[in-house]
Amino acid sequence: MTDLRTRMPAHALVEKVVSLRGTRDLRELPLGIVRPSRDAMAWLRGIRGEQEAARRLAALGPEWVVLHSIPIGQKESDVDHLVIGPAGVFVVNSKRHRNARVWVAGGRLLVNGRRTDHIRNSAFEATRIAAILQRAGHAVPVTPIVAISGARDLTVRATPEWKGTVVEVLHMPGLVRFLRKRGRRPAASVDVATLAALAARPETWSTRPVPESELETLRRDYDLIDRGTTRWNVLVGVIGALVAVGIVALGYTLLGQVVSGLLMSLTR
Repeated sequence: MTDLRTRMPAHALVEKVVSLRGTRDLRELPLGIVRPSRDAMAWLRGIRGEQEAARRLAALGPEWVVLHSIPIGQKESDVDHLVIGPAGVFVVNSKRHRNARVWVAGGRLLVNGRRTDHIRNSAFEATRIAAILQRAGHAVPVTPIVAISGARDLTVRATPEWKGTVVEVLHMPGLVRFLRKRGRRPAASVDVATLAALAARPETWSTRPVPESELETLRRDYDLIDRGTTRWNVLVGVIGALVAVGIVALGYTLLGQVVSGLLMSLTR
């Protein structure tokens, strides 16, 4: 059996996607190509967003401990990233909004004008994590962070907060810099090693440990899906390019015929 330090980024989403193999959401085609549905593409984008956050958080250094996809209870609820370090405890909610305009004020976070629950959910997760740690004998504040990747711009008009809980909202590339800056003012009440050991125990979160063999199978199956959907995206891109070239060629052919006809009419 394993503790939660072996969980991969987006573990819960990966399990969901792998469970869809062979269904209409993930159609398996020849040459290892996998055609994803619109829903599956959204889940895959979510996985890649969490993977990006994990890659960045890995640069924090040995004085920090990062756990990914922490399951809360037996239901489909998890925390993207739990970060424990000299500056305290942080819950990082990673969101991928490619080329989007993100606007934030108070409890509102809009993506291209559409309201989301990012602020509320992040504040709720931080409050819940703090309560669980307190019941385990460690009363420490937990700071919620929403890390946005791929956005065209991020505008914060007023301090993001939900029912008194301040939520940090920032660009994904600035995540590690933010945490390191906070780390320059160490939180005296934080025993990183003790909290990390507690957070890594499945029983802390009322969840089950996952056998290493199951983890390896999950990683292998997801890698096949990831490669297959990448091939599908390449195929779609190639077909799109060929269609575009064909349309241009047809346009030139028709234009040539029109010009030729005009020239013939002028020479008569």
